[in-house]
Amino acid sequence: MLDAVLHSAQAVLVLFSIAFVGFETSRRGWFNEDGRRLIARLVNLCLPVFLFYNVTSKFTHDDLLAVLRVVGLPFITVAFNWLISLALVHFGFVRKEIAGAFIACFSGATVTFLGIPVVTIMFGETGIGYLLVYFFANVLFIWTIGLYGIQMDGVRHAGRRQPRLFSKRSLKMFFQPPLQGFLLGVLFVVLAIPVPDALMMVTRDLGRVATPLALIFIGMTIQHIGFEKVRHIPREVWYVLCSCFVLRPLVVYLVTGWFDVPTFTRQVFIVSSCMPVSSVIGVLAKNYGADEEFCSEAIGISTIALLVALPVILILVRMI
Repeated sequence: MLDAVLHSAQAVLVLFSIAFVGFETSRRGWFNEDGRRLIARLVNLCLPVFLFYNVTSKFTHDDLLAVLRVVGLPFITVAFNWLISLALVHFGFVRKEIAGAFIACFSGATVTFLGIPVVTIMFGETGIGYLLVYFFANVLFIWTIGLYGIQMDGVRHAGRRQPRLFSKRSLKMFFQPPLQGFLLGVLFVVLAIPVPDALMMVTRDLGRVATPLALIFIGMTIQHIGFEKVRHIPREVWYVLCSCFVLRPLVVYLVTGWFDVPTFTRQVFIVSSCMPVSSVIGVLAKNYGADEEFCSEAIGISTIALLVALPVILILVRMI
């Protein structure tokens, strides 16, 4: 148990130290909003490259089969969270005018942007495959049910056209660059396509940039948001925080225990489920007339809350 605590403490120290670089440089005014966006774009560029390298260099055909055997479990977690959010709306615990945005925030997490650096530092690159399985379920939820609920808020607020659950746009956005990089790597492994050494070195070096840059960006984002928001948290955001850091990991823990999933896989799934609300939801709320302010609060406060929740989660996960 002591080893688990020490390892978790070391991982948290590394994560927070790199994030603090972003926080402090942002506080000193080294980066304006354009600089923050540039780093975000660099991370988005490096993540699919990192995933391609990780899959092709760390996984064999049998390893991928082991990952795919548990592909259904994250869907159970996301579905359960969605049902809980529907119940909260139905029984009047959530304001009707933000129902769709609330449902999206309750289950939609930023799995890759924050999850990749956390999982990499905590479990090594071997855990990335399992994180991507959770990402697959999460991104499917955001671009179908989550997007539909946000659009319905727009219908109620501004009389917009009735949306469809599936559309060409949602299908296109489902295949985001991180998922493309992962699927391309899977294709290379399954078909036993050799990766040229030069390509392997380029993807390796670019991929190594993704983790520190993502953490620096998170530090900058926390400084940009500020801690003032934490003083007055709406009750719906409290529900979202409960989902992020209590409900999701608890459901994953119970589901993976029921199906007798290996310990390492359980640990990665639990950490993957604890990520803050996805920033994509805020963009969708702005584009489709939902409550952008609520989504921004949920994203910002859940990101700040991760500072408190993450050390506890990592220590508890290591004790499984």
